[in-house]
Amino acid sequence: MKNNLPAFLFGTAMMVVMPPAAQAQSPATISLPQGGQFRLSISNTDPNMIFIPGDKVTAITAPGGMLADKRLTTAGGVLFTSVATRTFTIFVETALGQTFSVVATPVKGEGRVYRLMSAEPPSRPETRKWETAQAYEKLLISLNRAVLTGDIPDGYGEVKPLSDGIRLPGGFSVTPLKAWAGDQLRADRYELRNANTWGVALREQDFWKPGVRAVMFDNNAQTLMGGGRMTVTVIRGNVEGEDGQR
Repeated sequence: MKNNLPAFLFGTAMMVVMPPAAQAQSPATISLPQGGQFRLSISNTDPNMIFIPGDKVTAITAPGGMLADKRLTTAGGVLFTSVATRTFTIFVETALGQTFSVVATPVKGEGRVYRLMSAEPPSRPETRKWETAQAYEKLLISLNRAVLTGDIPDGYGEVKPLSDGIRLPGGFSVTPLKAWAGDQLRADRYELRNANTWGVALREQDFWKPGVRAVMFDNNAQTLMGGGRMTVTVIRGNVEGEDGQR
């Protein structure tokens, strides 16, 4: 379906949001294949947990007797225990219609925590109203402000950042940080680095590639000094053609 939203490039202030304090046991992040299958090790002595940022697990099933207990959490994840001693398959369903299976290998030891990130953003029709209820320029500003403050719009969910979602001038490199997706738009945050020994003027169009709607540098910066770093947010369409439309 064609999206008539034009590309719109501009600079705006951006704060660097510090990550939350590390928990006692950091979750392992796994790329979630839509409708696919992957393998995980799980504890058969302690509870395990699976959660999907921006989505909610609604059901988890396995062959009879393989799951000793399972509980959906108020945050949308699932806690489960197993006393199985051999590999078995777990089936998971989510509120956004994602389905996948896990080939679980039981091992003794500490419970495992897995954070599953969608490799491809699932459909999020509940965000369509928010995206279409305001003028396009205002929408881009609102989404950028949401990324700045951490107040992500309802229905937007965290997804795997695009490693190639931005074009780079010579001597520049980026590190993907985080990304969120709605219905028509997604926002990817990158750390931008100038490996040159001289400063380079920042022009939004130099970072544009098909699909990009907006490029926003922190602190309205006009130059990135040699060896310097800054955060940049790229807003783009969720599903793109070569012309940047969908």
